[in-house]
Amino acid sequence: MNLDQLKQDLKNYYYTISVKNPQITMPFNPLQKQMDSFAAEHPEISPAQLKVAQYNIIADGVKPTLFPNDPFFYETGLRVAEYDGHTSLGAGGWMLRRKWPLLGQDGAKIHEEYGNCGSLGLHLVYGPYFDFDHHCFPYSHVMKKGLGGIYEDVRKAAATATDPEKREFYQCAEAGLLAVKKITEKFAAEAKKQLTAAPDEEKKALSMILSAAEQVPWNPPRTFYEGLAAMRFLYEMGCIMEGVGMSVLGAPDRLLYSLYQADLAAGRLTEAEAYELICTWMIHVDCRLQLEKSVDQQFNASEQGDTLILGGTDAAGNDITNELSVMFLRAHREHGLIYPKIHCRVSRNTPDWFLEETAKDFLSSRNVLSYLNDDVIIPAQCMAGKQREDAANYMAGGCWEIMLESCEQSEGAHCYFSLGRLMDLVIQSTPEEEEKIGLHFTRFDAAETFEECYTICLDQVKMALLKMLEPIMKYGKMWQEINPCPFLSSCMKGCVESGKDYTAGGAKYSPHGVPLTGVAIYINSLLAIKDVCFDRKLCSLPRFLEAVRNNWENAADLRQYALQAPHFGDGREESIALTNRFLNEITDYMEGFTNERGGKFQVGLYSYLDIVRWAPHTRATPDGRFNGDFLTAGLTPTRLHGDVVTDVFRSGSGLPLKRFPASSVMTLSISQSGLDEERFKALIRSWQTLESCGMLQLNCLTKEILEDAQKNPQDHQDLIVRLYGMSARFVSLDPTRQEEFISRTILK
Repeated sequence: MNLDQLKQDLKNYYYTISVKNPQITMPFNPLQKQMDSFAAEHPEISPAQLKVAQYNIIADGVKPTLFPNDPFFYETGLRVAEYDGHTSLGAGGWMLRRKWPLLGQDGAKIHEEYGNCGSLGLHLVYGPYFDFDHHCFPYSHVMKKGLGGIYEDVRKAAATATDPEKREFYQCAEAGLLAVKKITEKFAAEAKKQLTAAPDEEKKALSMILSAAEQVPWNPPRTFYEGLAAMRFLYEMGCIMEGVGMSVLGAPDRLLYSLYQADLAAGRLTEAEAYELICTWMIHVDCRLQLEKSVDQQFNASEQGDTLILGGTDAAGNDITNELSVMFLRAHREHGLIYPKIHCRVSRNTPDWFLEETAKDFLSSRNVLSYLNDDVIIPAQCMAGKQREDAANYMAGGCWEIMLESCEQSEGAHCYFSLGRLMDLVIQSTPEEEEKIGLHFTRFDAAETFEECYTICLDQVKMALLKMLEPIMKYGKMWQEINPCPFLSSCMKGCVESGKDYTAGGAKYSPHGVPLTGVAIYINSLLAIKDVCFDRKLCSLPRFLEAVRNNWENAADLRQYALQAPHFGDGREESIALTNRFLNEITDYMEGFTNERGGKFQVGLYSYLDIVRWAPHTRATPDGRFNGDFLTAGLTPTRLHGDVVTDVFRSGSGLPLKRFPASSVMTLSISQSGLDEERFKALIRSWQTLESCGMLQLNCLTKEILEDAQKNPQDHQDLIVRLYGMSARFVSLDPTRQEEFISRTILK
């Protein structure tokens, strides 16, 4: 198959439905009129039945698009190329947009204050009370049973259901499954139609589509190719049918390896043919996005979901990494892809050859991979009350949000909470801001001991977290009215058994992530206060706090004292102990709440671009930051110290990270000087063995390379850097993001 031609065909097609095409208007929904007409004719219809109407209109309205040289079927034309889960970017978001005003009918002051917390940089407001993005399709459950098997399960459950709400759920789930079946039949019919007039060189792909669309995903896949085709199609169905963001392409090396082996043994497939299929499957996401443009000219500044998970262990702890894992990595590298984002699961049992393969990207200035530590993440899921066999099948959606595929949707990326901004608000006197967010903070100037300072700050964190959680618990319950998802829910474990939509808490697990960010700023601020004002008694607490409030003006000596204090990332017992204490006490506090779907709030340590967006709102902090300085994400150390990477790893290893099932993330830059595959492998082994965090995002480079790339961008077109849960070409970044990236500490 001609992949170069396919890439061009895909790019040409996707430009026609790109948000950058002036002929495309938002919201994008080619079926808007039919949907609006149905709603007008049925004003009293229930939310679930309205969703069924959306399913049927979509199934009737799909016009399959097939591409020469492409053996996969998926393109319906019902979402824009850059669709990332936002409701205005596809036909599936119609009901959600229609029902959204329900959120504004009650508690105007609560909504206003919640929104102000977002605009003033205390916590993220995206959703706002539920995460309509960052979902993972239940691939493994569907691949095992087929949609037809799930359909039979639904019918059996419906036959004995007496509760009206359960009966409605089953009825709507059946309708959704049949609507998807109808769409696959339309793809098969289109392939059959095109076969009659297609040139010989295009008949192979069309014949493959015809055969596969008649089989999957209604039935389980029989071959490696059918498995790839089913995964790609199911991903698309989640997007267009439900109007939620599918951020995970799946774990194909885990799910499809037995099919691959069977194909090789039967002579149905060669390694070369499998690799060609993988390459073809992999290039789709990159071709949807205009990544050759500067970031400020791209949709959503180059950020998309679309993750791929490779490697890892099974429930017994056995490593499942295999030759497919390497083939997907190689295809990504050889085609120069940025998307899909690849998360590599590693453990103590990960083979050296897999780590060596990942090193090839970093040593060639392709900072595109991230690492997930099974020995942290799986025990964290088990401590949260989940079964190990489910925990072993975890994925990371979007940037880093951990979810157990087929068992849950974790809602982990719409309410990042800034500990750095919290420290700012506790110190500064800001009556106007406090009034806007509905919080009134207690200052600690009069504290006579460090313990008093610590307790006051901790109480303020709890108060602000409660302020964020209360509307989530109250208004999050409306998710099932605003956008029930009976098709997606029927494919998840637990929903058919409970007779409830996942949005109503029907799935096997119903967690809600609460990500904390800026841990280093918060901890370092407390450590500086302790060291300068109470341990060494270099100045009084009021004087020190006044220096902070004045942005360190005429107080360079005090700022230096603050910078000399113990800090997170130095590997010292004192900084580790305080971080450990704080994280344990916060998780203790969070365990007292039940979320809107009846599950747990699970705490995480990560955040996104907010380290840039919230910086202007965050004034000087006691750790030595100035007004407006960039913040830190998750467990990442601040930019104020030149720490050694092994000390940073040691700092994380002493923390209660298995109490943070949502994820715990470090984003580090290390020097590329003198680095080779062996040293890189040893670095990853050290991080993994020390269990320094659940997820590691790395950049391997030098300050000289970055500075030269600024001056001579034409010489560094292939330099890709890891930013905030995503990667981009460095030369495509706008000046602010280049400045932020260069300001990061490069560890040795």
